[in-house]
Amino acid sequence: MDDKSSIITRGYPSIEEIKTFNSWPTDERFNKGPVAIIECVQEIPCNPCENACKFKAITIGSPITNCPSLDFSKCTGCSMCVAACSGLAIFIINKAYSETEATVSFPFEYLPLPKVNDEVLAVNRAGEFVCMGKVVKIMNPKINDNTVVVTIAIPKVYADTVRSIKRLNSKAVEVSTDAVENNEIIPDDILVCRCEEITAGEIRKAIKEGMADSITGVKRRVRAGMGLCQGRTCGKLVSRIISEEIGKNMSLLVPSTDRAPVRPISFGELGGCDNE
Repeated sequence: MDDKSSIITRGYPSIEEIKTFNSWPTDERFNKGPVAIIECVQEIPCNPCENACKFKAITIGSPITNCPSLDFSKCTGCSMCVAACSGLAIFIINKAYSETEATVSFPFEYLPLPKVNDEVLAVNRAGEFVCMGKVVKIMNPKINDNTVVVTIAIPKVYADTVRSIKRLNSKAVEVSTDAVENNEIIPDDILVCRCEEITAGEIRKAIKEGMADSITGVKRRVRAGMGLCQGRTCGKLVSRIISEEIGKNMSLLVPSTDRAPVRPISFGELGGCDNE
């Protein structure tokens, strides 16, 4: 796989990565109605989706760092896993919605919320505008714990591409993924550490005001890199911001302090027992 299409370099997974780590429904399954698409391509300790699926369609198993596996024959597209996923990486696609349109259901944790029948700007995995969409359903039961699941109708041709909508009334700076790939300055309001929701601006503040000059220093001040992925996603971006701010080559920066075990292991493995 081309490094430029990796979630590590782009910040979001490519369809190739998704198909490799999570598989993809067949055309026959798509034609039967709504089905979940899991876009979790990193081995992190996380399994709420497995517990949320009452049809036992999602399997992670042991170790807990396994990427989720979906049995498409068991999936009903109920969307319970969408709200349960802490990484907001599960979507429900219904290509059988109509002859010309498909629906995409996705987690949406921003205010204000859209309303049914609203015309919205549908975006891709990079947050870039793709097409106009129409809100057809909003789900926010108590069990979702305030993670709203929004369903929009879009032209069917964009069903594999659209994954969310533009934030309503947002004044956030528009940034293309090319800007990140081409080493342009990352705007302050861009999330760098998605696990802990730390922006580039907060990291720069930790460097300037907190005198953080290393990855570990930033981690101690703002928790960037302390989430579920343990810095696997944001580590390079944090290094780049530090390098830009202090004028030091990235190769000369003191790396983060990794403490064993780097990945979660069971008590049975620690004790040398066959039976966990």
